[in-house]
Amino acid sequence: MEKNFINARIRTLRKHLKLNQAEFGERIGLKNGAISWIEKEGHTVTDQNIKLICEKYNVSREWLTDGTGEMFSVTEDSIFARFAKENNLSEDEQVAARYILRLTPEQRAAVLRHVRELAAELEAKDAAKAARAAEEAEREKLHRQLDEELEKEKTALPVFFFGDSAAAGK
Repeated sequence: MEKNFINARIRTLRKHLKLNQAEFGERIGLKNGAISWIEKEGHTVTDQNIKLICEKYNVSREWLTDGTGEMFSVTEDSIFARFAKENNLSEDEQVAARYILRLTPEQRAAVLRHVRELAAELEAKDAAKAARAAEEAEREKLHRQLDEELEKEKTALPVFFFGDSAAAGK
């Protein structure tokens, strides 16, 4: 019967996460050499390190220490953490999402109603601003046209010919 040491499970976990020893250790505050040491079969892993690995990597303690059950703990927090990672949520977005999830269905409906009303107000403001900008652009276009017409009229004033100035004196 093959022994299934915690050390091998730590190595299996690290490789499953596609991390090198330095990356894996950095998250739990251990250097590359320490991870190398705890991955060696038969070496002791402290309770503190077991706790850190379970917390930071959402690993089931039973799986890590005994080899029983699933590798990862399935908790509400782990599901949300995976969702946040998959959707690249910022910390603020995570806070907002958790806040909304804590609301009752009625409260969420009220929040959505307010968000829709706010969006409508903002759209109306933007539409009015766009309309004012279009009116201003039209006024400027008309002013340019009038200025051009006035300029044409100034240059097109009729020149009256009174004939020869000598003849005019007769």
